[in-house]
Amino acid sequence: MNLLQTYLEGKTDFSSYDDFFKNLKINTPRDFNFVRDVVDVYAQKEPQKTALVWCNDEGQEKVFDFATLSAQSMYLARGLSRAGIKKGDVVMLALHRRFEYWFLVLALHRIGAVALPVPSQLHNSDFEYRIKVSGTKMLIASSFDNSILQIEKAAQRLGNESPILLSVNFKRQNWLDYSQILADGKAQSSGSVCFETVSPEEPMIMYFTSGTTDKAKLTVHNGYYPLAHIITAKYWQCVLDGGLHFSAVETGWAKASWGTIYGQWIAGTAVFVYDRQNFSPDSLLEKIRKYKVTTFCAAPTVYRYLVNMDLQKYNLSSLKHCCSAGEALNPQVYRLFYEKTGLRIFQGYGQTETALLTAHFCFEADDSCRNIDNAALSMGRFSPLYDMKLLDGEITINLSGKAPLGLMLSDFSSGVYHTGDLAETDKDGYVWFKGRKDNIIKSSGFRISPIEIETVLQKHPAVLECVVYGQNDEARGQVVTALVVPANGIQVSRELEQELMAFMRQETALYKCPRKIEFVKKLPKTYNGKILRYAEKNEK
Repeated sequence: MNLLQTYLEGKTDFSSYDDFFKNLKINTPRDFNFVRDVVDVYAQKEPQKTALVWCNDEGQEKVFDFATLSAQSMYLARGLSRAGIKKGDVVMLALHRRFEYWFLVLALHRIGAVALPVPSQLHNSDFEYRIKVSGTKMLIASSFDNSILQIEKAAQRLGNESPILLSVNFKRQNWLDYSQILADGKAQSSGSVCFETVSPEEPMIMYFTSGTTDKAKLTVHNGYYPLAHIITAKYWQCVLDGGLHFSAVETGWAKASWGTIYGQWIAGTAVFVYDRQNFSPDSLLEKIRKYKVTTFCAAPTVYRYLVNMDLQKYNLSSLKHCCSAGEALNPQVYRLFYEKTGLRIFQGYGQTETALLTAHFCFEADDSCRNIDNAALSMGRFSPLYDMKLLDGEITINLSGKAPLGLMLSDFSSGVYHTGDLAETDKDGYVWFKGRKDNIIKSSGFRISPIEIETVLQKHPAVLECVVYGQNDEARGQVVTALVVPANGIQVSRELEQELMAFMRQETALYKCPRKIEFVKKLPKTYNGKILRYAEKNEK
């Protein structure tokens, strides 16, 4: 059983991209509430349907059905209400990948409080900044790394403005306890939780942007946001009714909403969560094998590690579909993954402020992804959810009145949403990413896309990953500079630098070639794996 037919007007299966683009229609009920209309419906009609499969590196594992999710989230909603959380209050969640995250987020949706997931690895100044900007009333955290100390330092500086602190898997003075909140809610025969007071037009979930080019900014989504991710789950990630979907992401980022809850459950798949402390490609592959994951999504960085493994050691026969987003996909990684698994990696693109904007959708012919030199390495084609255009090379959304489904709440009086991302389209409508507007390198009068140069440089077998940026130069304004992480076993040398320079001169226009190549052990990244480009500009 799935609920796709409830929220898709007309057909749910499409024969082609054109059919999909012209005929997809999403139903948006005026009183929609994700918990009541999705989780509680499954709990009533198919209570034992698996919703969440969780495990960690300590050998613990838990499997939750929809009946359990429904009941536990109701208890928590009552307990949180009793603790002072009401409709409209902002509750910050720093829970890494703890299973309690899903119970708590559903409880907040029941109350009409606004969930604000954040990464657990934040510094105390990051917590302080986010608490102030969002007006957080309660902060719920698990004991990951030194996050507790960082939170307490922030709370101490905030003084009377400090939020209520609630602990999940630890006990500490001056913190409320999750288990007690749950027990309090369970002891109540009824509570003040009332769906009728929660409108889908009101704020439901907030995120801070990852801040790859500027300071993190707050984005707010309303109660219709889950419906926008029907396209994400069903038509890009290609999740299966009764399957098990694995998005390798921490709960503190919007990608968790893209891949671990909303669209997936509407489409009928369970979600898999691997609560790892450190990244290990061997452990990740073993979890896919053991739990028989059917669909998988991860950043290109993860695939770079996977293709260096002996994938024949793992039985990955359960995997039916793989996808990726966040950065440009290395052509060599795409090719090696296909050769070793027989699976293509379907790329997609979107922002914290939006739902999925472009993608290679499930029903597109395999021929579109067969050759690594053609459309497979693009961002795919435009989603039918938005009226998208390229204005002076920038990806934009034409609003023409009311903001479309999945777009953040804001003042769009200009009638246009600017993504800040540059792209071009080919004759078949595939979108090719060129870079951020604020990342464009201006050298000797030329405007140069760093993404374009990175794509070429990553073709060389000695390059594991790289980032290109413009370094200030008196003569040229900026010079193209590349930071390169060498592939395993490659020795850094002057000869290697010259070899890469010569390779670039053969593969692209001379004005685009890096003037400087520096070798590094790793690239600075955000907590969810995106390259931190502005750090390169500021530090060099």
